[in-house]
Amino acid sequence: MHTDSGVSHIILDFDGTCTQIPPIFEAYLDLYCKGLNESGLSVTPSEWREAQAIVRQHSPKAGWMADGCPSAPAAGDPYVLADEAARLILRRRGTKTPVPPTIHAQAYEAALAPWREEARQTFSQLVDHGVGLHFVSNSSTTFISRRLRDLFGDGHPMTAKISVQSDAGKFRICELNWDDPAAVSVEAKRRFQSLPAAYGEKLLTETERPVYLRRGPYFEAINRVLDGDFDALTNTVFCGDTWEMDLAMPGALGAKVHLLDRAAPFETYAYERQALARYGDRGKTSADLSGLLDWLIG
Repeated sequence: MHTDSGVSHIILDFDGTCTQIPPIFEAYLDLYCKGLNESGLSVTPSEWREAQAIVRQHSPKAGWMADGCPSAPAAGDPYVLADEAARLILRRRGTKTPVPPTIHAQAYEAALAPWREEARQTFSQLVDHGVGLHFVSNSSTTFISRRLRDLFGDGHPMTAKISVQSDAGKFRICELNWDDPAAVSVEAKRRFQSLPAAYGEKLLTETERPVYLRRGPYFEAINRVLDGDFDALTNTVFCGDTWEMDLAMPGALGAKVHLLDRAAPFETYAYERQALARYGDRGKTSADLSGLLDWLIG
C-alpha cells in the first residue's frame, strides 16, 4: 500500500534515531570507563576525559574504525566516541589487545536510552496510513523487540506490524559474501556492484576522508526487508541520525532519506546537512520523529 506521496516503507535506525541520547550519555561513558577498569585496563577519569576530548577535536575528519575502515564520525554518538577513545588510549600505550565487546554491552544495558517521546504516536500514525515500518539496526532482534514491547506493552498488535532486521553491520565496509550466492539475487548483486566505492563528491573540508558506500551486510539486511524487490527503494524512506552510516548507501541506491537531528553534545555535522541537501526532494530532515509524517503528504 502507498501513501499519497507514494511511500510504502520506512526503514528506521534505532540508537539515537528512535531513542534519546542526552539523558544517558554521561552515565554510559562513566560505565564504559568503569568497565575498562574492571577488565584490567586501568584508565583514570582524567585520562578518559582527555581521550574523549581528543577524539571530539578530530571528528568528523577522524572516522569510527570499528572494522578497520572509517565508517562514521568518530564522535557521532557516545557509543562510537567511547570505542574510539578507548582505541586511542590503547594505541598510546602500544597495546594491541582489543577492547572486550562486553564493556559496551554492559554499559549500554545499564544506561538504557529512553524512547523519543513522540515515537509511539508517530509509529502508530504511520502504520495506520499503510506504511510498512522496519528496523534495520546494529542492535539485536531480541533487544529491539523487547524495547518495542516496552513502548507499546506486551501483546499490543502494533508490535507485530513492525519488522526487525538486526545485526545489520552498517559499520562494515565490505563486499557481499562471495561464498553465498543465494544471499541476494543476480539483480540485487548488480545494484550493489554498481555502487561506487565511496561518495563521489568531497563534502566541505570537514571530512577530508572518503565516505564509503559499499556496506555488504547492510545491503543484505535491506534485501531481506524488501524481499529482494529493489524497485521498491524509490518508495522507501530510510531514517537515521548518522548520514554516513544510515543514509549514504540507501541514498546512492535511489531511496528517499530522512536525517534526524542529533542533540547536543553530539550535534549533526555540517557535512551531513550538505549531503542531505543534495538529494533535493528525496531528502528531509527534522528535529524529531514526527517529521516522518511529512512523507505522507509528499
